[in-house]
Amino acid sequence: MSILDKMEARALYDNIATRYDRLLFGFRLVGIGREREALINELGLKTGNTVIDLCCGTGKNFESILKVIGASGSIIGVDLSRGMLSKARRKAERAGWSNVELIEADVEAWDIPSDVDAVVSTFSLEMVPQYAQVIERTSAALRPGGRLGLLGLKYPNRWPKWLITAGIWLTQRFGASADYADFKPWEAAAEHFDIISFRQLLAGAAYRCVAAQTSEKVRMPDGS
Repeated sequence: MSILDKMEARALYDNIATRYDRLLFGFRLVGIGREREALINELGLKTGNTVIDLCCGTGKNFESILKVIGASGSIIGVDLSRGMLSKARRKAERAGWSNVELIEADVEAWDIPSDVDAVVSTFSLEMVPQYAQVIERTSAALRPGGRLGLLGLKYPNRWPKWLITAGIWLTQRFGASADYADFKPWEAAAEHFDIISFRQLLAGAAYRCVAAQTSEKVRMPDGS
């Protein structure tokens, strides 16, 4: 599988939307659910904040965000897949989350609203060809001190080749392939933000990165 174009990506995620949450079972077993929580905790959110969830999928991040920002805050979820958004919408309706707005759009072209408090993107930007431009526009949109949270897969350069091959096989249902090896959103974040924290997960096969428009810098790891 090579890098997906927009039509291929939309078709893939429309196709797996109804079973997407179940397909994440393996990721939950290795603690990715805890990493989502940790990422959102590091965003420094407050009651009443506005948060954008880029490539929000079925809304896996919504509950954790809403626990912090409350009913006076708001979430804007953006995704290319109508099928994934349909799942997210049903989830929001069942939970009574009236402060969740869902937008069907290509994040590479979508105009990010200005002066938002935080932007989060999980398991997504490392598969968006123009991720660097998306992150640059995110930097321009965030209010001073606003934060960007990224969580996703990365190419584990230090793994043996056979194990990398096995990992790609296990994640190809989500569109993953070795062709995305050079997609490194955390490096683009370091060009436009101060990196607050960066942690490699799953022995280098995933990462969690929080960046902010502040002076709280830490040394940027090589990400290998």
